[in-house]
Amino acid sequence: MLHCRMSGRIDQMLRHFAPRAIVHYTKSREGMFRPAIWEGVEALGSITRFTDENYTPLDHEILDLLVDGPKAVVRWRGSWRRVATGKIYMVDAAHFLRWEDDLVVEMHEFFERMSRPSPSCQRLSSFEELVSCKTAGLDREELERRARKIVTFPARGPDIEVIREFCSPEIVCEFVGDRARLPYAGRHAGIDALINIIRMIAVDFEQSNCEISEILIEDGRLAGRRRVEWRHRGTGRSGVVDLADFVRFQDGLIVELIEFRDSLTLLEMQGERDAV
Repeated sequence: MLHCRMSGRIDQMLRHFAPRAIVHYTKSREGMFRPAIWEGVEALGSITRFTDENYTPLDHEILDLLVDGPKAVVRWRGSWRRVATGKIYMVDAAHFLRWEDDLVVEMHEFFERMSRPSPSCQRLSSFEELVSCKTAGLDREELERRARKIVTFPARGPDIEVIREFCSPEIVCEFVGDRARLPYAGRHAGIDALINIIRMIAVDFEQSNCEISEILIEDGRLAGRRRVEWRHRGTGRSGVVDLADFVRFQDGLIVELIEFRDSLTLLEMQGERDAV
């Protein structure tokens, strides 16, 4: 499906979707269309073709892939050339898919323009390493319990002691997005770096009412979607932010954490949307 989409074979991609498939978009489709829920293959096709009129798809690579019963999620990275300017953008994306009778009936999309990674940052695992069998050290129920506990916290912010208990000291984390917009975006290595980012976010934002929409688990890897109410402490602006988290366990600890968030909504709360 992804290969068809990025090579311009849109009709062939659409054959994998049910006629009344539902697609959820966030604000990350910057400047193209508003966040909404679209229904039907015709709508999905028109959105895809409209995107290609403005951005030409180039190369892509799959970074992670989980399958859990009738659900799947793919995390990937693609390059796009803007037709009007010729400028090339790198974009990180994640798509959560729900299947019925061999067809996709629902899809949730996360789409973030990224800044180029710093060469000094520790690399993330390769696709081959991610899908290879490694010992998580925990059963499925405990993996889900820990994942839920680490993202469900009071308005004052995440519990740092829980972070230290569940995460490896050498954890590699990535907050997907453009570092020019969000200073903590990009890759970071070590538990102290993760905790410092969490504390920095808590200074600016209050978070509450976390609603976990789904969690997929395969071979010690988890992917989940959640919605959280955020309020900027300085401007007082608030809104609901969609997030996606990718977590990998090894020997009972989280060794990798990758997070997507609706960064445009956060920028609007900060009063910086006009500068984007």
